[in-house]
Amino acid sequence: MSRGGLDYEGAGALNLTYQAAGSVSAVALVSGAAFVEGKAVTATGNGQMGFGSAGDPLRGIIDKYEDDHNMTVQVKGYRTASGISASLPSANDFVCVDGAGAVSKVAVQTAAGRGPAYAVSVDNTASVNTVMVFIG
Repeated sequence: MSRGGLDYEGAGALNLTYQAAGSVSAVALVSGAAFVEGKAVTATGNGQMGFGSAGDPLRGIIDKYEDDHNMTVQVKGYRTASGISASLPSANDFVCVDGAGAVSKVAVQTAAGRGPAYAVSVDNTASVNTVMVFIG
């Protein structure tokens, strides 16, 4: 997401391979691999990432889903993610997964309630709802 000529997309990216949890594989089977790419995920098991539950910490964004149910996940750096219009964060708010592949504002914005990811900028124009996040 470029705002005012600044674009951080991909800066500092670190990508790792994880096994897709059943929540991701089921969606990819029905809607296709491309549908899950770009979705927000969290750790769901040993060496496994999935959509998790609303409020779980954002651990990465799916970059590439493979037919063998493994996926490349960006686990560090700047990345654009889909947001939920009813719970979009503001810049510098901590973000979490919503359990369906998007990000939302962490309910408790304190040191105890924060996760490893925060919003850098938010585009809340009609039907866009994207959030530039830093995963760290």
